[in-house]
Amino acid sequence: MLGRFLLVPRQAGAALTLLALVGLAAAPGNAVAAEGPTDAAPTAVVASAPADAPGWSTLFRDDFDGPAGTAVGPQWEHEVGTWGTGAIDRTTASTANVFLDGAGALGIRALEDASGAWTSGRIITADKSFSAPPGGRLLLTASIRLPAIADPTGYWAAFWALGRDASGQIDWPRTGEIDMLEAVNGTPQLLQTLHCDLPDGGACDEPYGITSGLQDCASCLTGFHSYSTLIDRTVPGAERVEFFVDGVSTHVVEEAEVGESAWDAAIPNDFFVILNLAIGGGLPNGVCGCDSASAPKTSGGTMSVEHVAVYRSDPPAPSIPTIAGTAAAGATLVAASGREVPVTYQWRADGTAIAGATGASFAVPGTAVGKRVSVTVSAPDGSDAATSLPTVPVTAGTLGAVTPAISGTARLGSTLTASPGTWTPSPVTLTYRWKANGVDIAGATGRTLKVATTQLGKRITVSVTGSKVGFTSAQRTSAPTAVVVR
Repeated sequence: MLGRFLLVPRQAGAALTLLALVGLAAAPGNAVAAEGPTDAAPTAVVASAPADAPGWSTLFRDDFDGPAGTAVGPQWEHEVGTWGTGAIDRTTASTANVFLDGAGALGIRALEDASGAWTSGRIITADKSFSAPPGGRLLLTASIRLPAIADPTGYWAAFWALGRDASGQIDWPRTGEIDMLEAVNGTPQLLQTLHCDLPDGGACDEPYGITSGLQDCASCLTGFHSYSTLIDRTVPGAERVEFFVDGVSTHVVEEAEVGESAWDAAIPNDFFVILNLAIGGGLPNGVCGCDSASAPKTSGGTMSVEHVAVYRSDPPAPSIPTIAGTAAAGATLVAASGREVPVTYQWRADGTAIAGATGASFAVPGTAVGKRVSVTVSAPDGSDAATSLPTVPVTAGTLGAVTPAISGTARLGSTLTASPGTWTPSPVTLTYRWKANGVDIAGATGRTLKVATTQLGKRITVSVTGSKVGFTSAQRTSAPTAVVVR
């Protein structure tokens, strides 16, 4: 919100994946997180807000209950004035601009007076200490209905958060800005963005930030939808910020993409939440390609907010084992016991012990796809046992595929042999399909092919398909071999 002046998304495609979550399954690579013993999946928290969820503590919640026309409660502070985003409105503390609607929602309304001057509202949380602890998570979420008016050009609705450094100072964008929701000009679209590092360029490509690009949401103008951001610090060195709409993952920013220095300057900070409705400014201008402030617009557009909530899940106790690695067939998971004494290990799939899986590491077999893996750690005598939280469901692995070669003399009556190479992880089931000039040769599904008259003068290839339980099938095709006409 602070730094957006043009719409130039760095990651426009990333926001369109819209993968449904199961636990953390939407996370690229399905990195396994270290979690507390009763930690609910992030999706459960997103979906249940503002109700409490197991394993998460509520840092902040406002359901905006109260009589119609009354002021917002003491959990919020008004920011009064004009702001450096190019917007022309002056924010006030008046209940004409910021008010409870009497039906369980907050209204932020933009009004134009007889002279053409605009007023609106901007409120921030009184608590400015929302942070994700090392090894834990922070969830910021709200249910919002966007303004829907006849002439909306220049309207700029936002639900966002700013970070502060150890001295309590905002050093934008170095100390971080997270935009859970920005919507402009009354279009049925929204953006979600992370700002960080340098004001011009840097790791977050400022002033644009690492943005989702415009995401379509036709019903966002007519109904309430939840907009959320999860700061996930459960995996050291592989932290992430994930954005959601209605509990569905829409945009992810990984620590590796930003770099350790810029990430650590922004993400571990204390944050506070902001709700505002601006008129005009850089982002509306960039979307409409116009001077949105001077464009005709309807007075009285209102952003309605049903609730705002902030949740935190803390890291696990040291005695609870954790799992690192990627929950995919063929990958290796590694257990950390959290203990300084000798221990024994037992790996499990959906709670059932896996025979022979008793080491600190575990090579995930294809038979585990769709199951959640956990590890039980105990003293050598079997006492003091503790079990980790399960991973996300194991996903299919990727076969190590090899391009085949054809050996033998390509002439009438000779036999050609396919050399498939070594596919991994062994054993892999291989099937063959021979073709002449790209057309299947009837019945040619073995490893060898005897050249017939119908193949004279044609180019022969062989395609090898590998399959294995729990792995995605792969196919590789050889270079063509021309059959000699003699």
